[in-house]
Amino acid sequence: MEKLDISALLARHVLFRDLEDDVVARITALGGNVFLAADQVLFQKGDVGDALYMILSGRIRISSGDAEGKEITLNILDPGEIFGEIALLDGKPRTADAWAMAATELFRVPRADFVALMESEPRLTTHLLEMVCDRVRQTSEMLEDAAFLDLPARLAKRLLSLAKYYGKIEPKDALDPAPDDELIGIRISQAELGQLMGTSRESINKHLQYWRGQGWITLGRSRVTIDKPGELKNRVDRGDE
Repeated sequence: MEKLDISALLARHVLFRDLEDDVVARITALGGNVFLAADQVLFQKGDVGDALYMILSGRIRISSGDAEGKEITLNILDPGEIFGEIALLDGKPRTADAWAMAATELFRVPRADFVALMESEPRLTTHLLEMVCDRVRQTSEMLEDAAFLDLPARLAKRLLSLAKYYGKIEPKDALDPAPDDELIGIRISQAELGQLMGTSRESINKHLQYWRGQGWITLGRSRVTIDKPGELKNRVDRGDE
């Protein structure tokens, strides 16, 4: 099996993108690999935030629950994605649970070593401050969406966001050219979408089936392909109309 270029993977991620190569190389030198079996828990809410992780293979689910056993999925992460950065920066307990949805290989960077690197590397510190500000803006935007957008608009916006960060470009049907659109496949089930949106699978299915009938998306087994991104964006722009 070809050895993965960890530095290249880190450099492509939004968290470390635009950093100089030597800084990325120093981050890479801090880490090591961790292996999880399917359904194995990596950490739980309240655990010490002692490391940053990047997925090399497999899939990680980030979730949170309450004392009554109710649970919500916060994110589902695929290879190339990074998580655990909040606890890495502030050193406080984990805010959610993380567990492997399949056999998974991770790249782990210990917090103590990362903090030492930040103290000696101002470029990294400035870059991460910009990232934190961006996350705050994203959180504010999500709160506004919940207040002002109806479910179809929020679902369309979430699909477009998933497509941007996790989607895979797919070949387009030559018989149906659409110059302003491209096919983007997202590996996610309707149940997972419902958990991410805080609503039922049935509500998600209702809107997805309508959009499929309109030709905006194609549905598959645990997969959504966006055929007409422009139409979904129009649905977001219309808000709660």
